[in-house]
Amino acid sequence: MAGSVEGKTAIITGASRGVGLAIARRFFKAGASVILADADEETIQKEALALDETKQRAISFRCDPTKRLDLNNLMAAAVDAYDGLDILVHTASVVAAGDALDLEESEFQRALDVNVKSSFLLTQIVAKHMIKRAKENDQKSANGAIVNVSALNSYSVIPNRFALGVSMAALDQLTRSFAVAFAEEGIRVNGIAPGGISGRFSGLSDPEARKAIVERTPMHRLGEPSEIADAALFLASDQASFITGQVIVADGGRSIFDMPMPDSDSEGDK
Repeated sequence: MAGSVEGKTAIITGASRGVGLAIARRFFKAGASVILADADEETIQKEALALDETKQRAISFRCDPTKRLDLNNLMAAAVDAYDGLDILVHTASVVAAGDALDLEESEFQRALDVNVKSSFLLTQIVAKHMIKRAKENDQKSANGAIVNVSALNSYSVIPNRFALGVSMAALDQLTRSFAVAFAEEGIRVNGIAPGGISGRFSGLSDPEARKAIVERTPMHRLGEPSEIADAALFLASDQASFITGQVIVADGGRSIFDMPMPDSDSEGDK
């Protein structure tokens, strides 16, 4: 798998930290040229330079993922730097905490804008580029790959994560809808729904929250951003050439066994 994206170019959104940064690092290590995109300009500049001081295979681009102009400029930056784009991995997201009764309209809209609208806009832009480039190169299909990173909340309901769950469910449906729309063009669109990933959402910084998740996870641990990066690498590679419209749940089994796991030292384990 290490060379499965070698020589390709990838945009990674939400690349300043956590899962997005882990994906950028993984793709770079696998031989891809990467554009780290995020609103946090200082951090992505630092991280891109840490990957490649020469800027030959890693650059940063500051953008607001909800603004079409910024996303058009991001696509243009990829073309200017690397003559095109093969892969998009979209991880930009916000939590917008609050329950159904108390959630502010502005926070609900913010979750929809960042978690859904941004993917819609950027996928349109990227797909049009991929299709156009394939035609210009007399290729029968674009052979592009798009991966959206949502969250386990798209499948389960957590009361104080109302907007996150609704928006991530919409993102998963957007993934499936784009997969059908672009299948004949040779563009695969898949997703990953991570659950219980260390450092992804601020709620996991609370020891009690971490403990509650681990107790409901058959693998009895949190996942690491690097593990989501490996899944993204597979979906973006030619090794997944017959996979499209799928959302892989990466949660250590929590979604299929949502009850406290027994203590490994308990009588029931002996």
